[in-house]
Amino acid sequence: MPINFDLNDLQAFRAVVENGSFRKAAETVQITQPALSRRIEKLESALNVKLFERTTRRVSLTTVGRAFLPQVERILDDLDSALMTIEGVGSTRMGSVTIACVPSAAYYFMPQVISAFHRLFPKIRIRVMDASANEVNSAVALGEADFGVSFSGNLAPEVDFELLLQE
Repeated sequence: MPINFDLNDLQAFRAVVENGSFRKAAETVQITQPALSRRIEKLESALNVKLFERTTRRVSLTTVGRAFLPQVERILDDLDSALMTIEGVGSTRMGSVTIACVPSAAYYFMPQVISAFHRLFPKIRIRVMDASANEVNSAVALGEADFGVSFSGNLAPEVDFELLLQE
């Protein structure tokens, strides 16, 4: 079945259901009532079904409309969720970070650093790779870790180094 409708039509459908009237639904989606009616007509035409029973006083779902509603809600909710995920990851508010570090760093100061980071960014998952100094360098160079905490040593040319502490 070709899809001859768009998300705006599905949002209009849901708005009519939630508001119980075309006028209130039009206000909700911020379009005129005739434009909302055209969206519903377009959706009904594309699906070749009647979704609403309309009277001068009320609007109610047909049997087909009641069956269609959960699918529309799932589609729109999944899309909202996907967009929020993209927004969250894009603005570094969620996702994951992998840190490769030598055992002494993992034990002595990483717990406090991770705890402070988690308070600022609670939706970012942190994974710590316990590794030797050479393995830390390799993990960062190969992209297996986002960054590493190690002793200075033989660094791969593609790895940037920043001194954090000095004894």
